[in-house]
Amino acid sequence: MTLTRPGPPAPREAAGSPGEAAPVPAAGPAAGPAAVPAAVPAAVPYAGVPALGDGPLSADAVLRARCLEVLLGDPHRPTGPCGRTASEAAREVPAPSGALGAVLPGPADVRRLGADGIVRVLRPLLRRDLALGHAWAVRPLSGALAGETAGGPGTELGALLGPAALIAAAGGALHTTARLVDCLATRAPGVRRWQPVLAADFADLLACESLTAVALRAADLTAGGTPALTAAAGYVVPQLVGQVLDDLELVLNETGFGPDTAERRALAELAADRAATGADPAAAAGGQARLIRALPSLAGPAGGAFRSGAEPGEGGERAEPRELFRLGRAAAAPAGGRRAVSTADVAAALPGAAARLAERAADDPALAALTRVARRLATEQRTLRLPYPAAGHTNPADPAARALADRQALLLLAAAVLGVGQEAGGFLGGPHWALLALARVTRRLGAPLPEPAVDPAGEVWAELAERTRRGVDCDVYASELLWAGPGAQSEAAGARADTRAGTEAGRRRGGGGT
Repeated sequence: MTLTRPGPPAPREAAGSPGEAAPVPAAGPAAGPAAVPAAVPAAVPYAGVPALGDGPLSADAVLRARCLEVLLGDPHRPTGPCGRTASEAAREVPAPSGALGAVLPGPADVRRLGADGIVRVLRPLLRRDLALGHAWAVRPLSGALAGETAGGPGTELGALLGPAALIAAAGGALHTTARLVDCLATRAPGVRRWQPVLAADFADLLACESLTAVALRAADLTAGGTPALTAAAGYVVPQLVGQVLDDLELVLNETGFGPDTAERRALAELAADRAATGADPAAAAGGQARLIRALPSLAGPAGGAFRSGAEPGEGGERAEPRELFRLGRAAAAPAGGRRAVSTADVAAALPGAAARLAERAADDPALAALTRVARRLATEQRTLRLPYPAAGHTNPADPAARALADRQALLLLAAAVLGVGQEAGGFLGGPHWALLALARVTRRLGAPLPEPAVDPAGEVWAELAERTRRGVDCDVYASELLWAGPGAQSEAAGARADTRAGTEAGRRRGGGGT
């Protein structure tokens, strides 16, 4: 089974390269938008808003994101900057000003926070409204960064903002749906059959965010950029997130949430905004075309991150690849300045992680299963090195080149999952989400899963459900949410879902319904 289902639309040239808690400064209700400035300026000091770059970079990003969430206001209230439909936000919303304009990062902040730090700051906006996030951040930043030197961190960030925004918005929708299913399951046990579906969606979103975050960090650490890695994210993310949104619609429908409910309307707006914001299958085809043109750079062994025959810690690994996978930590540039870390070096994390997993998989069935899946994917990766086309022979219309790019993108996704998991702690450092994500990659490649298989969906669902109860986001950082906490809101949502489910079941028993 290939990544795209059904097959992607005809390729077209891309129009350019397109948790922890933090102290919250005193802030009032959400600031209303005012006059439209010509462009988003670099963030400047504003009353109650700390200037970017004043503290450790990772803490600075967390604090700035929390400030943004405070200023955006409670999403459950109709007032505030997000109290409008996404389509209205895309067409008519004026650019932010005042404290809200100051807290949104500008082009100059890319050098202070790094590309991945900028995305982390913007996530509170992106997760709650895809169209508004594009209007206030993605389009202005991408346009301002378009003039940078090709291959620089600004151009890579411009190309990755779209996938990052889509991941954040889908994460918000998943959080809402999982909270409802978790509450409803206590009253309607049959709803539990959807828990493995949502667990798989959670694993897919974590995998997509891992790939995107690694590509963003590569832009900061790599002098020449990693166009193949950026293109892979631009191709994989719209495809997999589209499948996640389809799953969420199915789950909501089958648990009694009809098209007129607020949850379904919000999901429909998100799906519609994918096309309006360039995050739909057509955008994925553009990413595929860019990846096809970059295929020659992936031929042969890795460029130096893992030397052949050498193990990490024995001189076989440079410092930069480890930095790429340490999400949430400042990417420290080498003493001699930024160096070239190729996409092939990132891909080398797949066999490298498989070898390291084998050393500690003896007594853990999930870890042993992850090791077997990683080895199978590493074998697939080795076979793909043989048919790489030569430079100048990469036609996006060639079915063979498209199939090769399809498989390579999935393997880069797997490499990012394993690399991030190796460097993380807590749930992200455990084997269950990675095993579920890589098992899905293996099935998409059309390869059988190695035996004996282990199903990690229960553990992944348990983490997702616990996050919804504690008000924690569905991101790789397990970020605390200011407004979407557990308690009364969750219980009320579950009660509403229970009522709708009962009504729907009654209609079906009586022969009504659709």
